Amino acid sequence: MYDCPGCGGNLKFDIPTQRLKCGYCNNDYDPYQITKDKDGEEQRDFEATIFTCPQCGGEILSTDNTAAGFCSFCGASTILTSRIVKEKKPNYIIPFQKTKEDCKREYQKLMRRFIYAPSGLKDPDKINGFRGIYMPYWVYFFSQKTSLKLKGSTSSRKGDYVYTRHYDLVGDLDAYYKGINFDGSSSFADNISESIAPYDVKHMKEFTPSILSGFYADTNDLGKELYNDDAKQIADDETLQFVKKNKEFSRYNMTVPGNLTSSFNTKTESVDLAMFPVWFMSYKNNDRVTYATVNGQTGKVYADMPVSIQKYLIGTLILAIPIFLLLNMFLTIIPTALVSFAAIIAAIVAIVYAAELKKIAVKENDEDDKGKQEANRLARIRRERKEREAARAAGVEEPMVSSAKKNNNPKTKTEEKKRKGLPVTIIIMLIFFVASPAITMAASFAAVFGKTGVSVISLVIVLITHFISVGTLKKIDAKKGLPTTLWVIIAEAIALFVSVFDLVKDVYYYGVVILILVTVAIVLIDIISSYNILATRKLPQFDYQGGDDNA
Repeated sequence: MYDCPGCGGNLKFDIPTQRLKCGYCNNDYDPYQITKDKDGEEQRDFEATIFTCPQCGGEILSTDNTAAGFCSFCGASTILTSRIVKEKKPNYIIPFQKTKEDCKREYQKLMRRFIYAPSGLKDPDKINGFRGIYMPYWVYFFSQKTSLKLKGSTSSRKGDYVYTRHYDLVGDLDAYYKGINFDGSSSFADNISESIAPYDVKHMKEFTPSILSGFYADTNDLGKELYNDDAKQIADDETLQFVKKNKEFSRYNMTVPGNLTSSFNTKTESVDLAMFPVWFMSYKNNDRVTYATVNGQTGKVYADMPVSIQKYLIGTLILAIPIFLLLNMFLTIIPTALVSFAAIIAAIVAIVYAAELKKIAVKENDEDDKGKQEANRLARIRRERKEREAARAAGVEEPMVSSAKKNNNPKTKTEEKKRKGLPVTIIIMLIFFVASPAITMAASFAAVFGKTGVSVISLVIVLITHFISVGTLKKIDAKKGLPTTLWVIIAEAIALFVSVFDLVKDVYYYGVVILILVTVAIVLIDIISSYNILATRKLPQFDYQGGDDNA
């Protein structure tokens, strides 16, 4: 907490004036003129209060010692425990440029376009929960100074011959990139940080702790080497595009070097830790959490956007009625063709369902988040080290096998798959081969075209996607049980039975169509539920250690 030199009141950073302002006497001060004696020896660290959530373990720091009433990461309403620590100073900071009111306006603009969003995300009280947080970023500075030696060619045609001429392209390269940045916190998902990018690093200022006054900051737990190669790749790609567009080289078909970093002599000159401003809101719903973030410099918005199933069904019904009436006026579809049409729709829905589950598995296992993967790896190493130390302390000769290793044992996983997969296989076999023996006969002589062929192909597609979905569901803790495409398989099998035996009465075909469409509706609802898992996040569990000691 920074005290006002005039009256002793609490100073807060004021966004419109970019100065520290006292809420009592209304005086304002230059942030670089207000410091604490405890702000660090040799200006390398500063005193801060670390708030820790007892629910998820998330840590957030502030220069104020006022207790926070809720957790920014998991959304839990709880009193956060606090402790005073010495934090290493970042090198730079981009102060907030957008006020909380600006943030709320940008968020509400976004929400107007999402009519199916849950009402809780539009609740004014929830929107008031936006919190200003400085997120840690690694900022990379690269230089590229070398004599370029590239290969190029031109081609021309004369008669039946194509003449290709090869050239050595040479030149001097002198370039630098200062400001390529990646977030340094595993709690800040990569897709969120990428979505609210970019930040204008030209407006970075030298860090001073007083700018944090009135705001919070996330702690850095990822080392600067993690994204070094990714940042280099960005610099190399930018330089390659520049060289290709150069008027001296653009007329040649340039051969791209296999190793751009080596060809351009890309060197890391420095890596600085900086704090970038983010307005952050979390919305907890049962065992899932939704995040909304606004770039505190540019106002760019990102929000997890789940769908209210009730709103979606009502909206779909309202839209479906006029479409049905319109089609009924101009189209007449015979019952047998209607069955084929319904079967095709079911196959398409099954493919969408399998693809949706695949995306969920990737997200739930952090396969698309390099920062969380690194944090999980470091946590696993620490866990294994503790288990080994506990084993030695207990006098155990053989080191204890960690839970992480047990869970990653290929043999154990294979055996578990067999145990879980057998009942599903039996169920499918009973439905496909026992409940309707005629299906196997129909598959052997069904024409490639025609209503029977369409039914067979659709059923095969649904079966394949179902088995894929069964395997994917095993990787997703948030979803249990069998895929709902099982009901589509049953309906498709009955449709095939009706098609093969060419029943006379239309009522059978209409009944099958209704049955297929009902199962499709069940799968669609499950797709929406699955999308809501994809559009939300599991409650975080933090293990804050690691990072870069030289930050």
